[in-house]
Amino acid sequence: MNTTISMAAKNLRKSFSFYVLYLLSVSLVITLHFAFTSFSMNQVMLEKISSDGRVESMCSMISIFLMAFVVFFMTYSNRFFLKRRTKELGIYALLGYRKTAILSLLTFENVLICCGALCTGVLLGAIMHKGIVAGITALLRLSIDTAQIPFFEVNAIRKTVCFILLVIVVLSISNGRFLFQSSLMSLVRFEKKAEKNMSFHFVPSVIGLVMTVLGYVLALDIFRGRKSLWLSVGFYQIGLLTAMLILLGTIFFISSFLPYVMKNSKKNKRAFYTETRIITTPNFVYHIRSNARTLIMLTLLSAATLTVASVMALTLYYPIASVSRMAPSELEFRVANENQINAVKRLVNQYAPGAAVTFIQTDIYKITSSSASLPMEYSAGSAKGDSQNEKILRDIGFECISYTQYHSLLLAQKKDTIADQIPALNDTECILVKYQPNADGSDESGSVYSLNTDTVSIPLTVRGTTLHNPISFANSVGTLIVSDNVYEQIRASAAPKTSILSINGKALEDNEDLFADLSALLENSPYLQGNSHRLHVIFSLNSSTFLLIGFLVVLFFIATGSILYFNNISALTDTKADYEILHKMGYTNKAIRKIIKKQVFTFFCIPFTFGFIDCIFATIVYKTGLMQNLLGNSLALYVPTIIAIALTASIYLFYYWLTVHSCCKIISKL
Repeated sequence: MNTTISMAAKNLRKSFSFYVLYLLSVSLVITLHFAFTSFSMNQVMLEKISSDGRVESMCSMISIFLMAFVVFFMTYSNRFFLKRRTKELGIYALLGYRKTAILSLLTFENVLICCGALCTGVLLGAIMHKGIVAGITALLRLSIDTAQIPFFEVNAIRKTVCFILLVIVVLSISNGRFLFQSSLMSLVRFEKKAEKNMSFHFVPSVIGLVMTVLGYVLALDIFRGRKSLWLSVGFYQIGLLTAMLILLGTIFFISSFLPYVMKNSKKNKRAFYTETRIITTPNFVYHIRSNARTLIMLTLLSAATLTVASVMALTLYYPIASVSRMAPSELEFRVANENQINAVKRLVNQYAPGAAVTFIQTDIYKITSSSASLPMEYSAGSAKGDSQNEKILRDIGFECISYTQYHSLLLAQKKDTIADQIPALNDTECILVKYQPNADGSDESGSVYSLNTDTVSIPLTVRGTTLHNPISFANSVGTLIVSDNVYEQIRASAAPKTSILSINGKALEDNEDLFADLSALLENSPYLQGNSHRLHVIFSLNSSTFLLIGFLVVLFFIATGSILYFNNISALTDTKADYEILHKMGYTNKAIRKIIKKQVFTFFCIPFTFGFIDCIFATIVYKTGLMQNLLGNSLALYVPTIIAIALTASIYLFYYWLTVHSCCKIISKL
């Protein structure tokens, strides 16, 4: 036993440079696992951010996925190192070691690696957990005594240790199966197995290309709106079909189309017979042949990583950006009587004495129309539905405000640029505030709406539409901006009136105490809205969700980069003799480094490129089909997605540089 432990420690010490990334990867994985486990057991935090058990349920569900993912990653990495050492294990067998003794040696090595990673992971995980708690506390302005939260959560340590023991058992079973299913000769000659002669055919290559393109075409079909198959057939049915086409297309494309194209590229003698391509092209075909499954898995993993990161960024950013429409003013409520206004002003002055605060009262007049064709906004919210804005019934009709009121509200809301761009209106024109853009891309410009008052019908032509509503949707949906003269005509009629008080000022921002007191003063009126308050609610509801998903995204990053690293190191180790020949043929170190860079770049580029394309189409489908289109299709909306993809690309570049550096270091020792 002591001899086995001593050999295990000696093997790890002598091959430390070979195992260092594996140790770091496992340490990072355990760090995430321990931080997540500590967070899920932090009752002080959970009581603050989860009132309905939703966070606890998500923690349980993600915990299972997280553990399965860790087991997969460590099993894959362990099998990689096991295959790299088959010759060494075969020599042990030739020296008389029994397979049980070899298995004990491998198990002790895994125990030592996991113990080192566990110690590092628990320490870093505790620090990460503290950082997460501090971040959420500051973000949501929670009143938490962090002294009540221990640095090391004992139950989390116990659970993590038990999980690591389970992983070691799984790794031992995996190693045992490999050893006992392999003969002595197969262990010795594992790295010298004869290459299978594999031919690449035209038909599966074309099938892969066609299925992939067809999947992307189906994804773009969602832009056809109501005519789209996504609506006529069913969103989830077409979504499943699209995913299957892209999945199968990716498999055929990587395993057949790419090697078929590269193999045929040899026919171009002038392009093929260069000092680098004559080496890199055959190597690419060979590695595709021997590592097609791994490359396909990495491609799908990259697609999942990029898509989850992109969708998470978009899902977090979109509701925040939508607040400018859902609650454009810092505070806003429906006025019941004049006494309310005075009481509210006194309360605001208590919280912001002497500050620059604007109070704008807007009288909205409800007007019906006899026009044959009316926009969706005319009747939106007139029936109960699932949307928050439809829980209170709304009478059909346009809600008219004057041009001057609209301009004043925009200025008070610090939307000066938008206010300057508003076209002047004559007495026959109006501007329609859209709830969301029409699915087919059209708008109501040029439409004529006849407004019915008790004395006269007023025909108005829509000069343009806008998404910049000055009043929250809780108080006005079908907002129609009319000229001041037309507004005075409507005011003189018997049209129903609603008064809205909009309050704005920098001193009022992020003041939850003011909003709470104002809500109590107005008897919890559903018409009370606030820009900062809605942002606070969004962060409160979604911060834990995105934190949990963030754990998975980081895990994907670690797994994808590490597996790419291991595979490239493995491929280089298998072909070390080839590089010795290149040295003898006169290839310089610079030329060999160039060859290594190209080979490594190819195997990093394929998963990232396919993953990037899949991410773009998946994000388009998600944004168009599953998100309410309150902000139109401005490119600015995709800035979070671009940032998420850029961060992913930077991580890939780091792993690429690390892989090239390690490969060149191995070759320099020849």
